[in-house]
Amino acid sequence: MHKLKYKQLLHLPKGKYHDGKGLYISISAQGRGKWSYRYRIDNKSREMGLGTFPEISIVDARQKTEDNRRLVINKIDPIEDKRRQEVLRNQQNKKFSYIADLYITAKKQEEWRNPKSEQQWRNTINTYATPYLDKKPFIDISVDDIHELLLPIWSSKTETARRLQQRLFRIFGYAKIKKWYERDNPALWTGGLQEIMSDPYKIHKVKSFASLNYSKISNYYKDIRELDLLAVHALKLLILTATRTKEVIQSKFSEFDLDKKVWTIPGHKMKAGVEHKIPLSNEAIQIINFMRQKHNHEYVFHNPATGKHISNGAMLVFTKKHYTKTKITVHGFRATFRTWAEETGKYQHHAIEFCLAHQLPTKVEKSYLRTNLFGMRKIIMNDWEQFLLKK
Repeated sequence: MHKLKYKQLLHLPKGKYHDGKGLYISISAQGRGKWSYRYRIDNKSREMGLGTFPEISIVDARQKTEDNRRLVINKIDPIEDKRRQEVLRNQQNKKFSYIADLYITAKKQEEWRNPKSEQQWRNTINTYATPYLDKKPFIDISVDDIHELLLPIWSSKTETARRLQQRLFRIFGYAKIKKWYERDNPALWTGGLQEIMSDPYKIHKVKSFASLNYSKISNYYKDIRELDLLAVHALKLLILTATRTKEVIQSKFSEFDLDKKVWTIPGHKMKAGVEHKIPLSNEAIQIINFMRQKHNHEYVFHNPATGKHISNGAMLVFTKKHYTKTKITVHGFRATFRTWAEETGKYQHHAIEFCLAHQLPTKVEKSYLRTNLFGMRKIIMNDWEQFLLKK
């Protein structure tokens, strides 16, 4: 039973009065009242402020008391719960990148294996995680978000994906300890992602094409740059644009808009059947202009002997004869470009994939199809040109 009445509160002298169930009101000499709730938890007595009277009515004070009593019954300390809720409210608009930076910064210097480890952490997080996870508040990130983030690279870049998963697990673990994240760790493998993703150690490895290490590609390109051979001009365009053999040898002058610096490859020529627009660097434009000066045929790389485009093996034959130091393939130049783009740590994973005309199968990735990444890809292709031509 409640002991206090509303009219009583207006005339109570200075003192502390019990209403029942742990609810008290303290009246000051000036007649102001302060509500509080007294309770015991873990064999300790505690008192929690509930606000002032008359701003908090007796009805509201009793409701607050009842809410807090339920917490105590469930062995939850109301004071600690209030603090936790305040922390969560403060974190409500914080992004993943902010929390990740706090964790990386908090790691002790001696924990890093070498001076480059911290930067490698940041590169991995900034390249693969931040562009997607920063789209929503940190506290709303779920296991579905982590799953869809990892899925595109789980088979193609298994080691990178596994390393990313482990780093995300540690970041979210840190956030939970700090009470910034209430859910189960969304990057947990055992009993979590393990149930919906393939075992990373049993994934079938797709046969890769022999490629040139990107540290050597600049010298290679400069070696062939001045050679006036049809296959070489085609090979240079292929390297500059990170395209496939078929797309280059079948290219037509009508596909190039040199004023807008764009090469539009029709969908029927693409592996995925989707039209692909490629930003052209100045070096690529020079090659197209040079070929236009040489002939007026439909195909850019016209073979006068056959009256059609050059053969599928023309560039490979040249590559085998010209570069005998190690085994490389024409398709391997795409892998060289990809490794260079990833290792720089400057570009979004999805932008790199679009440069390679890779389709993005998941729901998350398909949303990127509606995003204009052409400007970002233009920067990547221009940087690639500069890397190839560096002195």
